[in-house]
Amino acid sequence: MKPYLLQHFLENSAARYPDKIALKHKDRVLTYAELLQKAKNLGQGLRQKGVLRGDRVGIYLDKSLEQVIAIFGALYADAVFVIISSVLHAKQARHIIDDCGVKLLITEEKYLENLGGIAAPKIYGAELSKILETTGNPAPRNIGEDIANIIYTSGSTGLPKGIVLTHRNLIEGAEIVSAYLKITADEKILGLLPFNFDYGLNQLTTSIYKGATLVLFQYFLPNSLLKILADEEITALAAIPPIWTSVFGGKMADTAELDLPKLRYITNSGGKLPVPIVQKIRAAFPQTDLYLMYGLTEAFRSTYLDPREIDRRPESIGKAIPNVEVEIINADGQLCRPREIGELIHRGACLARGYWNDPQKTAEVYRPNPLLPRDNQFLETVVYSGDLAYRDEEGYLYFVGRRDNMIKTAGYRVSPTEVEEMILQMPEIKDAVVFGAADTELGYKICAVVTLKTKISAEKIKEHCQAAAPPYLTPREIFIADSFPLTASGKIDRPQVIKEHQVK
Repeated sequence: MKPYLLQHFLENSAARYPDKIALKHKDRVLTYAELLQKAKNLGQGLRQKGVLRGDRVGIYLDKSLEQVIAIFGALYADAVFVIISSVLHAKQARHIIDDCGVKLLITEEKYLENLGGIAAPKIYGAELSKILETTGNPAPRNIGEDIANIIYTSGSTGLPKGIVLTHRNLIEGAEIVSAYLKITADEKILGLLPFNFDYGLNQLTTSIYKGATLVLFQYFLPNSLLKILADEEITALAAIPPIWTSVFGGKMADTAELDLPKLRYITNSGGKLPVPIVQKIRAAFPQTDLYLMYGLTEAFRSTYLDPREIDRRPESIGKAIPNVEVEIINADGQLCRPREIGELIHRGACLARGYWNDPQKTAEVYRPNPLLPRDNQFLETVVYSGDLAYRDEEGYLYFVGRRDNMIKTAGYRVSPTEVEEMILQMPEIKDAVVFGAADTELGYKICAVVTLKTKISAEKIKEHCQAAAPPYLTPREIFIADSFPLTASGKIDRPQVIKEHQVK
């Protein structure tokens, strides 16, 4: 029977490969049979603690074997797992717990202080260890349309918002990504990204689905990443732009081909990868397939660029993933012509249910399909991404920027992404964030905040922009920062960067 609950992936792989290592973290491992039994034990224990079908179970743990057990344990209790990143501030963690009404929290003793005032019961330490060793075999009653996970993503207000994912969402995502990445049971996948990030969670779901081995790893420094790739003979690596920038900054920027013969494929998502970084990855890993992917948590994954096209069109986000259709529409809801910029909409598989506790925001993003006849548009919901893009004559897609981030300056509409990519062409620049600030003469003026690989002045950066593009694209204000704050998923916290550098 086709899996319809996420834990069916675990059951199927445990039946095929009971003694195979499913998870490795430092010097600890779990086989598929062990992972399955501990997940069932925890599921039974959660039920005995009063967790009912549809209740939310918070998981406030560091990346560990126990974090994965907790995910599947919650599912065996017919509950919804909610991962609370350990890098969040106490206010943000408490907001998540309160917003989704966590019934029970699985945590560590060191986080109890952050949870002051939280009424939900907590299990940790010796009690958790005892539950994991108490044999259980709960029989789930959920169906594929039931909620499996609420992922909290950073919001412009600073408080995360919850996106609701069903079992079917997670299963579709794992099956589709596994198909185009050609993942097999022989894979050793590096679990580099956090599981509170849909892209990171997908490394777990695809690995369990295919019976592969997932090696959990917390990123610190570029050398530590390269070492684990070699030591563990990793075949699959997924990362996001800030990690690639860190790896290929400084001395790594000019490193020749790296000797990692087992590394079969690399993926990027969570933000557009600047072309200079794409070129450096290709130079360092010439025998490794590089997949440039685009997605949004509201629909998980929308597009990928075939590795065979990388060198010809490194700035493209590719074409729609299997079982998904992506269109570009104008303000009137009509299809855009080739090269015409419009909003990207996503239809087909992987659409999340919406935003937890926020019907208004859900209605803004999850809308009737504008491409159906007017009287029947209500029959299908599509996701309006809020991202501006265009399609070329061959059908390849190109990301332009966020619809609500466009800067209107001196009568021109400017994408921050366009200016950022121009600045990132400079070898001295590590990262860049561009935004608009109110200006009496221009309407809005372009401002840039940069971090550096090597020393350079703001004036030199302006000179580069003036030589590379029309005057209206040159930032009027350039700030040099030591580093950028990051979100819980490891992305640059753009709202915080902008807030810290708003021109008075």
